[in-house]
Amino acid sequence: MRTQGFSLLETMVALAVFSISAMGLVSLNTQSVRISRELDTRLLARTVAENVAVDTVTEQTLSLSPVTEGEAIQRGRAYVWTRTLEATPQPGLYSVRIDVREDGGETVLARLSLLATEGAAP
Repeated sequence: MRTQGFSLLETMVALAVFSISAMGLVSLNTQSVRISRELDTRLLARTVAENVAVDTVTEQTLSLSPVTEGEAIQRGRAYVWTRTLEATPQPGLYSVRIDVREDGGETVLARLSLLATEGAAP
């Protein structure tokens, strides 16, 4: 005797396979959204670091303070930057390191290093 359709056992197995694969896709999607947000945050932090670097290079006189801190807002997010100046053996040439963190965060999201000369701005 042959009947048409699927048995209850076949249907339950198919649903179990589908459920397992769907859970994997949901997990993958959640992970993708988290990574995308982290990359966006790091990109904005890098933009802050580059802006501080441009300000540093275009200043007529570099700040005498070896460490300068400030805040910047990018797309509604607050970032805190720290600029560290160190003299090099070459007179008038400074090593500059810029670290950027989210406001209230401990992790450095962007770090930029460059050399700057005092009074090189136009």
